[in-house]
Amino acid sequence: MRALLTLIALLAAGPVGASGIEVSRVALELESQYALSLDDGSTSQARAIVRPSVRLQLPARWTAELELRGEVSGSDTGLGALAGYDDASRPWSPDGEARVEIEQALLRWRRGGKRLTLGKQTLAWGVLDGLQVTDRMDAVRRREAFFTEPRPDRIARWGARAEFRAAGLRVDAVVLADGTVDQLPGPQDTYAIRAPRLRAGLPASAPTPPLAFDVPDAPTLGLRLSRSFGASELGILVIDGPDTEPVFVDAGGAVGLTYASRTLFGATFSRSAGSRVWRMEAAWVPEQPFNLAGPVLTVDTRRRVLGGVGLDWRLPRSLLVNAQLAVDRAFGDDLVRPRTDVIATLRAERRFANDRWRLSSELLGSLTDRDGSLRPQLEWQVNDILRLQLGADVVWGRARGLFGQFARTDRFWTRLRLTL
Repeated sequence: MRALLTLIALLAAGPVGASGIEVSRVALELESQYALSLDDGSTSQARAIVRPSVRLQLPARWTAELELRGEVSGSDTGLGALAGYDDASRPWSPDGEARVEIEQALLRWRRGGKRLTLGKQTLAWGVLDGLQVTDRMDAVRRREAFFTEPRPDRIARWGARAEFRAAGLRVDAVVLADGTVDQLPGPQDTYAIRAPRLRAGLPASAPTPPLAFDVPDAPTLGLRLSRSFGASELGILVIDGPDTEPVFVDAGGAVGLTYASRTLFGATFSRSAGSRVWRMEAAWVPEQPFNLAGPVLTVDTRRRVLGGVGLDWRLPRSLLVNAQLAVDRAFGDDLVRPRTDVIATLRAERRFANDRWRLSSELLGSLTDRDGSLRPQLEWQVNDILRLQLGADVVWGRARGLFGQFARTDRFWTRLRLTL
């Protein structure tokens, strides 16, 4: 991994055109994020992000891409904990308010329908928008819970990916050697996890104890086969490796977070029909690790089934409606979490003035916990360089709920992005 990173850095620093190497793109993205709490008017987020990137055209159908991410935070929202990162991917952070991370580092070869990608990368195999049914390969930033865009906010990991066609099928095979699992918020951050169902039954009012992360060293393997049938596409997949959801364990008197290995079998289906696009996903995990209810930290495996359906519907006057419903079923009566979770999302979006303005609103809700969030947003693409976004996150529910645990984090936010 270090050798690959060094190679890309040397190529980026080399002379333009030397040995057939050409710089095809150099970009710099600057973004500021600011939010005010609707509860007391205080600053709930203040963050600046810098993303420099370079793309090189190499001989023999190879390209190289490098993108860095620098962040500075000046609020209690925080930049999230780093304990869930593998050493190979851990950002450099001189203090808790600034860090630099390799967002992407790739060597890519293409020829016809064949593609080989080496390096730090992300991938999404699901067809639903933001609901993770089969989309459970990538590590995810959860430092702002569900209130990110795009959702989920993926963390790239080091590995190799091969895509090609065989026997009429599109084959996508992945090996990720990077053990990074997720990025949780700090215990004092705005979006620190409080729901008992996500803390092994610990009451929402109890402070989170110091945690010891057990970052796995096992690789994650994935294989997806897909085929198109006219306006439809069917895919089947299998993912084997450390889970992206932790369980709490007894770590010799302390409380530990561990990410046990599991195997997920899944299927996806999408179909276009005029102005409508239907999407469906299903997943089965025969041995999913769960925390069990009881006076001590106990972990056992149970069967788990997930499924979801979504509809994209393009209406007149540039109006798009997206509705989704997902069910997460765990088998067993002794779990900390509910046996069945039902999550629904509804999004309406309209573009106007030649797509320079976009007005949207998203409703997220748990039918199990009877809580949710409303997220209106207005976006103005001022020109090719400048984009301005205004929005709000309004949350309701009880502290034990999936969304309700953040019921006191209502905020009005702005984002300003410059792309140079």
